[in-house]
Amino acid sequence: MKKAFTLSEMLVCISIMAVLVVLFLSTTHAKPNSNMVMFRKAYNITSTNVYEMLQSAAYYETGILKDTQKTSEKVEDEYPQGIKKFCKIFASFVNTTGDINCGKTKTKPSFVTLDGITWWLPPKTTPGTFQNPEIITIDVNGTDNLPNCKEGDNNCDNPDIFDIEINRHGKISIPGTIAQQYLQNTRKISK
Repeated sequence: MKKAFTLSEMLVCISIMAVLVVLFLSTTHAKPNSNMVMFRKAYNITSTNVYEMLQSAAYYETGILKDTQKTSEKVEDEYPQGIKKFCKIFASFVNTTGDINCGKTKTKPSFVTLDGITWWLPPKTTPGTFQNPEIITIDVNGTDNLPNCKEGDNNCDNPDIFDIEINRHGKISIPGTIAQQYLQNTRKISK
C-alpha cells in the first residue's frame, strides 16, 4: 500500500505556510517614518551643496561662507552678494518650484523643492554677513501638511520642522535630539 498525503492534509499544510509567510512579511516590511526619511534627504542635500559651494572659487573664493563678495559666475541671471549670496547659490543647486525668496524674512520661505521640502535659508536676520552658526530651517513635508510642529516644541512627538546649523567654514551640526536620532538610526520604524 502506498503512503501519500491526502488532499485535506495538503490544504492544511499550504494554509499554515501562507499564514507564516504573511506574518514574516508583515514584520520585515514595516513602513519607515516619512519625516525621518525626508529629514535625512534634506540633511544630505545641505551637506552636499555646502561642500560644493565651498569647493568652487567662483562662489566662495576664500573658502568660507562669511565671504559676501559678488560671485564671479552668474547665478540665476545675477552675480549674488551680501545676504542673498548663500541662499541664491544653494537654491541654484536644487530643483525648486515657484519663486525663490532670498530676503530677510522669517515668515516667507526661501523656496520649496520639487520633493515638497520647504526651506528657510540664512542669513535671514543678520545685517549682510554670515554669522557663526547660521540656521537653515526645513519643513520636510511642506507647510501645507500637518503636523507643522518644530522639534523642541511642546507636544511635538513626530516633528516635521527641523533646524540645521552651519558655521562659516561649512561644518554642519544638528541641534535637536530627534534629528540626531534620525541620522543615527538606520532602521527606525514608525510608531
